[in-house]
Amino acid sequence: MLPWRRAAPVVEAKPLCFVVGEDADLCQQLAALAREGGLRAEQLSGLAPMLAAAAEQQPALVILDIALGSGPTIEAIRSFANGKPRAIQLISAHKVETYEQVCAVGQVRIAGDRLGIKMPHALQPPFKADPIRKLVQDLGLRRDPKKPTVTLNEALKHNWLELWYQPKISLQSRRLAGAEGLIRLRHPQHGVMFPGSFLPGASEEDMLAMTGQVIATALRDWEDCYAHGVSVKLSVNAPVSAFTKLPIAQMVREQRPREPNWPGLILEVTEDEIIHDLKLANDVASELRAHQCSLAIDDFGAGYSSLARLRQLPFSELKIDRSYVTNCHKDRLNAGMLESIVELAHRFGLKSVAEGVETWHESHKLQGIGCQIAQGYLFAKPMSKEQFVATLRRRRMSTGVEPRVAGGRR
Repeated sequence: MLPWRRAAPVVEAKPLCFVVGEDADLCQQLAALAREGGLRAEQLSGLAPMLAAAAEQQPALVILDIALGSGPTIEAIRSFANGKPRAIQLISAHKVETYEQVCAVGQVRIAGDRLGIKMPHALQPPFKADPIRKLVQDLGLRRDPKKPTVTLNEALKHNWLELWYQPKISLQSRRLAGAEGLIRLRHPQHGVMFPGSFLPGASEEDMLAMTGQVIATALRDWEDCYAHGVSVKLSVNAPVSAFTKLPIAQMVREQRPREPNWPGLILEVTEDEIIHDLKLANDVASELRAHQCSLAIDDFGAGYSSLARLRQLPFSELKIDRSYVTNCHKDRLNAGMLESIVELAHRFGLKSVAEGVETWHESHKLQGIGCQIAQGYLFAKPMSKEQFVATLRRRRMSTGVEPRVAGGRR
C-alpha cells in the first residue's frame, strides 16, 4: 500500500432484519421502517424462504406477519437452522380483535419465549419506526456482544443450578400466598444466568434430571422457610414427559417434609403440553393428591380449545398467561378475556393466578374482576433462596404476622 494512502475505515455492518409476509406492499413498508430503525432489511415472501435464508445468514430480528398462520409460524420458529434471531416482532395488517386471533398471537409468542427469543407484543396499524428503533436499542443490537455458551449438561455436572423464588401475592389481602420456584444457573465466571442461556437445545434426559433436582430442592427449601416461622406453599415447573418418565409420587413421598402442617407442593405444567392428554393429567393428579401435591395449568389462554375442556382438567390452580395481563386496564380485549377466564376458574373451583403483573393499574384491574393471586415485578422479582428466606424472616420479625411483600419494581 502506498505510504500516503489511508486504509479504508472499518464500517460495522448493520444488524440483519428479515421482513416476512405475503403482502409485498406491507413488507416493503415494514422494511423501510426497519431501515429507519438502524437495521439492514431483507424482504421474504413466506416462511419457507425465511428458513432458507436463515440457513445462509442469521438475522438479529425477524418482523413476521401473523397472517401466515399460527401453526406454520410456530413450526418455522422451532426450525431455524443457523441459530435463532434475538427477537421476533409479530405484526398484524389489521386490528387483532377476536378471541381466536388473540390466541394465535399468544401461541406464537409463547413458542418463541420458550426458545429464549424475545417476543414483544404484536404491532398493529398504523405502523411507525419508533417501536422498532426502541427494540433495536433494548436488544443492544449495535454492539451485540458474544454471550457465554453454557449447556444444561455442564450445569448439572458442576452443580451450578439454583432455584430462585418469586412471591405470589393475594390481591385481596396483599399478603404472601405462595411462591414459584424458577431455575437459574450460577456460573463461576459469568455469574447468574437465565434459562434462555442454557435450556435451548438441552436433551430430554438432562431436562428430566433438572426436573428431579428442582422438585427435591423445593421440598428442602420449604423446611428452610418453615425454620423461620413461615409455611409457604411452593410451586415448580415440570414438563409433561416427567409425569411418565420420573417416579414423581415416590420422590415426593420419600423426600417430603414430615411437619404435619406442610401445605404440599404445586407442579405447574403448560396448557399446550397437557391439553392433548387429559387422561394422563387425571392419572397424575390422582396419584399426587395422596401426597398433598396438586397440578397447576400454566400459560392458560394460549390454546382456544382449552376453554371448552376446562371442566375436564384436574387442576387446583389456573395461571393466566401474561399476554392477557399486560395493559389489561386499558386494553378492552385483554380485559374481556381476563374476565371470562377468571369467571371460568371460579366456576370450576380453581384459584386464578395472573402472571407478569408490572403496574398498579393492572393489579387494580385484576382485583376488580375477581382474580385471586398475582405475581410479577410489581411485587417482587425472583430472588435467591437465601434472599427469599431472609425477606420472610425480616417481615415476620417486623410485623409478627405472615409477611407482606413490598413493591419490587425494576
